[in-house]
Amino acid sequence: GVASTFRSEVQMIAGPTFTTAEFLLRPSFTALCLLCELLRPGSSANSSRSLLVIELNLGIRKMASTACFMIVSRNDIPIYEAEVGTAPKKEDAAHQHQFILHAALDIVQDLAWTTSAMFLKSIDRFNDLVVSVYVTAGHTRLMLLHDSRNDDGIKSFFQEVHELYIKILLNPLYLPGSRITSSHFDTKVRALARKYL
Repeated sequence: GVASTFRSEVQMIAGPTFTTAEFLLRPSFTALCLLCELLRPGSSANSSRSLLVIELNLGIRKMASTACFMIVSRNDIPIYEAEVGTAPKKEDAAHQHQFILHAALDIVQDLAWTTSAMFLKSIDRFNDLVVSVYVTAGHTRLMLLHDSRNDDGIKSFFQEVHELYIKILLNPLYLPGSRITSSHFDTKVRALARKYL
């Protein structure tokens, strides 16, 4: 079938000892090997096939992800929102993401009083999207709607955004519970999303 043909193409270029498992576990290394073979003088590799393999290989590594992040004050008012995923942005999808996060607030309200943990992990699901929540001591909710399964990365993202939020609260010009409009804060949150999500 197609899979065996694809594997034989990879092995033809990267070597017969190269396995499918290595291809899936180390896609950037595979792409580098294939690119080196393609650019080697006198290479007999078919250039169009090699480029296709490289594109498919990198695609495994960098699949588009959906992620919408929101900070909700203790009064259930959203004070910061950002679409932080790599998937193409759609206007109707942004509204749907906000609706899903708002709908999960009741579940957060119930769970927050039953545990001492700040990171509540996955609390709700909508199709293939999951809602993860982090509740601060002041009962501010950091909510993330995502399609990834990286709990450690999501927890690290929440912890670092929480530290940024505390710095915002320490600013004497910021009124607690008001909208966060700092472009510096927004830039940092998006950088953390790229790093962890």
